[in-house]
Amino acid sequence: MIIVLSNSLDVTSDYVCSRLEHEGLDYIRLNTDHLIEKTELLYKFNYLLLSIDNQTLTPDKVNSVWYRRPQPLRLPEGKKFEKGEQAHALSEWSAAIEGFLSHIPTHYWINHPRNNASASSKLEQLSRAKKFELTIPRTLVTQSFEEVIQFWTECNGKIVIKPISHGYIERDNPQEDTVIFTNEFTLDKLKENRDILCLCPTLFQEKVKKICDVRVNVIDKEVIATAIYASERDKLQTIDIRRNNMQYVRYESIKLPYSLKINLLDICRSYQLRFAAIDMAINTDYEWLFFEINPNGQWAWLDLEGVTDIGSILLNSMQSPSL
Repeated sequence: MIIVLSNSLDVTSDYVCSRLEHEGLDYIRLNTDHLIEKTELLYKFNYLLLSIDNQTLTPDKVNSVWYRRPQPLRLPEGKKFEKGEQAHALSEWSAAIEGFLSHIPTHYWINHPRNNASASSKLEQLSRAKKFELTIPRTLVTQSFEEVIQFWTECNGKIVIKPISHGYIERDNPQEDTVIFTNEFTLDKLKENRDILCLCPTLFQEKVKKICDVRVNVIDKEVIATAIYASERDKLQTIDIRRNNMQYVRYESIKLPYSLKINLLDICRSYQLRFAAIDMAINTDYEWLFFEINPNGQWAWLDLEGVTDIGSILLNSMQSPSL
């Protein structure tokens, strides 16, 4: 039995579940935003059972868990709890579900959340990438205006700014939520925002003159690389390809140099990741530059564009737990 651990609105899970059904594979999708209202749990004399929508599940029947995008558990609507009781009930439910899932061996997971967490620091990734002989852009994280000015000079006035964390601002009105893209920063902008800079650490990198961006998806021993071309009006690659909902981009399947492929596999193994989405680029000097690893990144759009068949590789991995 394969567990898909996600939420009810995740379209990538919709895609994978449709593939699982087409292949006739036994699976159960656990949408954590609606899990409580459909679930009963029993633990008695070392016997553990989860009942969901008339399906029963025991840990020994699970041979794979795809950890996709679970959300915090929610209590069913209409249940009347005081605020403290609600928090306690959610805590108890979380502990119970985690208790069930903790019986499933770590190597059955793609990926285990503990491994995802260890691989989610952008700064640690950059430090580790250098140890694995990957080339990274010159990078500065600081609150100091003076340090930024020095860095701006060292980079000949060509720097970009990007978020250290997820780069998404949730506002009171969800329609006003903001995505923070990677942006070029001029000296005038630096001076204009000097007071804001000191409020929190900010990540600056030397601007890379890119031929193309490269998305590398790693699943166990498989490495799938896709070049993504998105030119600006001046024919240079755009700084952040996510703008404009990635319209007018062109995709091309490419092969990585063998040594780079091995280094990327090694860095994923160092985090014990069975899946990773890695962002890279090729610059105008034909160097391969590493930006970051997303241990739970998006990939289904590449399949839907007809460029890759990552879904088939993922399904194979689900049926063959890594050791």
